[in-house]
Amino acid sequence: MCGRARCTLNAAQVARACGLQDDDADSVRTVEMDRFHPSYNVSPGSYLPVFAARRDVQGSQVGDLCGAVHCMKWGLIPSFTKKTEKPDHYRMFNARSESAKEKASFRRLIPHNRCLVAVEGYYEWKKDGSKKQPYYIHFKDGRPLVFAALYDLWKESEG
Repeated sequence: MCGRARCTLNAAQVARACGLQDDDADSVRTVEMDRFHPSYNVSPGSYLPVFAARRDVQGSQVGDLCGAVHCMKWGLIPSFTKKTEKPDHYRMFNARSESAKEKASFRRLIPHNRCLVAVEGYYEWKKDGSKKQPYYIHFKDGRPLVFAALYDLWKESEG
């Protein structure tokens, strides 16, 4: 993904796109969604709604999918980043499935820090000499695209 996306989805739409049924999606728990501002040009460093899910385990059987829609900043800032460092959201906003297990910053997150990101579409750029032409990638029927993602927790010096 190039680093720009469109996301104007509300929490219920995100939850529905990520697999929750209508009733569960309409009453999904949200965390800090007041930080999210719908945009046609979301870039790393912007807030996006993400679905962090887990399955309730009952004995040895896996139960229903549950979780919450959290508002998180796009672009990984590893938890081991110094609090006084200025975060660079562009540095690690794109974990590639074919190499995520090879990179320590991503590998350690794979077992427990996974989530889903739903957007209406994203932009790719085609270079033609010195010109760049944006192309909007989306489903014709308007349904959201869902991406697998990794997250970490980090607080800057101001909290």
